[in-house]
Amino acid sequence: MVAGLMTVGQQVNGPAVAQERDGCQIVDIPLYPGGNSFADYYRNGFSGFLAEVEQAVAEARENHDVRIFNLSINATSPVDRHTYSSYAAELDRIADTYDVVFVNSAGNLSQQGSRAPWPARPGEVIQYFANRNSPDTIFKPAESVRSISVGALNPPIQHPQHIEGAPTTYTRRGPGLQVGVKPDVAAYGGAGVMTPGAVTGLASIDPKGIATPVNGTSFAAPLVARGIAELDAITFGQLTSEALRAMAVHSAVIPDPLTKRGLTDIARQFVGFGQPVSAREMLQTGDHQITLLFQSRLTIGERKPVILRFPFTWPQSLVIQGKCSGRARITLVYAPPLDPAFGAEFVRVNLEASLKQRQAGYTKGGSPRYTNQINANFLPKRAVRAIPEKALINHGLKWWPIKQYAKKYNEHGASSEWRLEVTSLVRAETGFPAEGVPFAVLLTIDDPDKLAPVYQEIKQSLQTGPAKAQDLQTAFRTRPRL
Repeated sequence: MVAGLMTVGQQVNGPAVAQERDGCQIVDIPLYPGGNSFADYYRNGFSGFLAEVEQAVAEARENHDVRIFNLSINATSPVDRHTYSSYAAELDRIADTYDVVFVNSAGNLSQQGSRAPWPARPGEVIQYFANRNSPDTIFKPAESVRSISVGALNPPIQHPQHIEGAPTTYTRRGPGLQVGVKPDVAAYGGAGVMTPGAVTGLASIDPKGIATPVNGTSFAAPLVARGIAELDAITFGQLTSEALRAMAVHSAVIPDPLTKRGLTDIARQFVGFGQPVSAREMLQTGDHQITLLFQSRLTIGERKPVILRFPFTWPQSLVIQGKCSGRARITLVYAPPLDPAFGAEFVRVNLEASLKQRQAGYTKGGSPRYTNQINANFLPKRAVRAIPEKALINHGLKWWPIKQYAKKYNEHGASSEWRLEVTSLVRAETGFPAEGVPFAVLLTIDDPDKLAPVYQEIKQSLQTGPAKAQDLQTAFRTRPRL
């Protein structure tokens, strides 16, 4: 039934629920024993299960070139706040070894532990969670940072209690760890109706080919996995694992019920960066915007790590006397060295992206002066004083391998000269890895009014401007218009 969503999900549910076209090549990995014999079959528990997963992944990768693996199974153990589990670390190792992407379900609450349906008013939502004592923490290994973890949303359904786009009554919430964002995204998982056989808004097919209602994060995950597989297919496998994950996150949209005032933190716990759009929407762009993709590896220089620095000119139709208008969004995904022995500080190298605009004057060394003009998404509005380290970790996602930044500009600054930078920071007593740190960064610039010819102007400036001569050791592409 998981595979059914990937192959005929649109036929059974319609494009509003299952965004990707029907038809998908499936490699079935039958490792879950029937009945209640998991503990009997895997005497070493979930670790033994992951050992067989690795063997199956190796065979699927070699024999069928499979890169996307849906994992609709969890250890029934909540993520520990201070410990990065051995299960997540093992899943990361497998992902690195075979260059694959796992898509994990976040885990479900028991029927007895399920929450009440999502309240309609934001104040009621805040009050409900302030009074709720039952733990809802995501299950291991959903904290895996090399994987995409998925929570569940109510699909479009005619039901007086279940609000479309709100988290389901059973989906678990993150981040689990005291740092970062988990789940990464959310997708329709079927409403948590209690009556057997009742319509959930999501259906698959049973072994006899009959459409059957389903619900659970196990059925939200395959919708996301199908989208990433589509993205991999239509880009001919040219995207790195980091770029595939970055694309899924970059265009994700926070569902409407979670955009209300005061719900930012709660939204992050349930849907992470949002609900992904279809693969083709990820690749589409209108004339009013452009998205640039860089996928590379930050390496060590003679004395310190290299800085990726990409100069460009702001779209001239959005510039008035050097003052720039428009919007910018950045998503950065990287694969740092990990060490679970350090608990919640298991990420040992931090990468940051910045978008800098040229300022008047020069540095002491005589170079043009640039300052950062974009903010991390989850940070509160920037105060005059420096942001405390704790806020940078909790809200700026410092030391977390997926970051997002965004800002809207209205006749900002006094120069159309900008540059994108990616820099690094290493924890004390940790060396920058000799093999470098692979990363993908996406930069979108657009006109909110959808009038300016941003696509053509940026494209022309890239062809004729100084960026063409920069040796950035990176591949960059503009999104094709389909």
